[in-house]
Amino acid sequence: MFDPNRFVELIKGGLLEADANAGAYRAENRNWQYTAFTLAGPLIVLSMIAAGLIAWLLNSGPQFGGFGWWLASTLASLAQFALAVLIFTAMAGAMGGRRDFDRGTAVLALAAIPAYVGNALGTFPWIGWLIAIVLSIYGLICLYRFLPDFLEVPDSKRVLHFVVSLVLTVIASFVIASGLGVGAYVESTTARIEPGGRSEDAASSRGGGFLGEVQRNAEIYDAAMADTYSPPDNGRLKRQQVEEYLRVMTRAKAMQDDYAARMESLSKEIENKEDASFSDLMKIYQGVGGAISIGNAAMDIVKTGGGNWAEHIWVEEQLRVARYQPDANDAAAHNRELYDEFATQLDGVAPF
Repeated sequence: MFDPNRFVELIKGGLLEADANAGAYRAENRNWQYTAFTLAGPLIVLSMIAAGLIAWLLNSGPQFGGFGWWLASTLASLAQFALAVLIFTAMAGAMGGRRDFDRGTAVLALAAIPAYVGNALGTFPWIGWLIAIVLSIYGLICLYRFLPDFLEVPDSKRVLHFVVSLVLTVIASFVIASGLGVGAYVESTTARIEPGGRSEDAASSRGGGFLGEVQRNAEIYDAAMADTYSPPDNGRLKRQQVEEYLRVMTRAKAMQDDYAARMESLSKEIENKEDASFSDLMKIYQGVGGAISIGNAAMDIVKTGGGNWAEHIWVEEQLRVARYQPDANDAAAHNRELYDEFATQLDGVAPF
């Protein structure tokens, strides 16, 4: 049963004395049902209610699509939280930590307190967007600090567990939000509002690090999904199409390799310290944002270069068919000749 006094106590502790609050709650050893009904569920629902009311009363936020949209957004937030718990807990077990759903629910809920308070305050005019970003960053820092105590991830895997779990959670969250038709919420909650309720251009309002990269990649994804391409009737690739595909994929592979090397170096640097400093945590925060971009590198390169993502996907599919089914038709046979010409380069960068 929901205990409002306990809820207020946990929220206050999560904002003012986060470490002590988390330590005390961990000692209580609560099951996931208690945490869900006492903290996580009410926190998410009340945060969404507050955000909507503030935006409506002050005419200071995005114009939400009525109760149906609000309900879908709230359900998406609840589902995203549950999925985050599953991912962080499963990855902890896979990396030598503790696969404990009760503790996973507790650590995610406690670390989420600043972020959901920031979500509620984010629709205030003028400064709301900044409050939301600052509190979201603080929530991520809390999560990184709390995880070793709750899920007992080995120090050698601490950074890897945090980054991989967070990236998987972000990807899964986008899928859930898109499925419920509320994908625009990610962008709208991080947009800066000018006087009179006008949103500034998204590019000028993005923050850095994780949140900035989430929004930036959402914009790139939307632009890519809007692309259309009419393949030639004969289904034949042109040399310049293969060369452009190879250029994009080669650059994407170089970016991925560079990111992997930097994150490995950061992981080793932090492993050699007894406790991570604020500077180290900010590097991790920025690194997570980078991971989202790296996972989307090819699309980013195509769209920022003025290319057509639909054409890129078509070219990739024709090359795949040419490699594995060169006798499928005349087009495949023709495309196989082009594939063979660039086979050495393609084999190192193509995903097929």
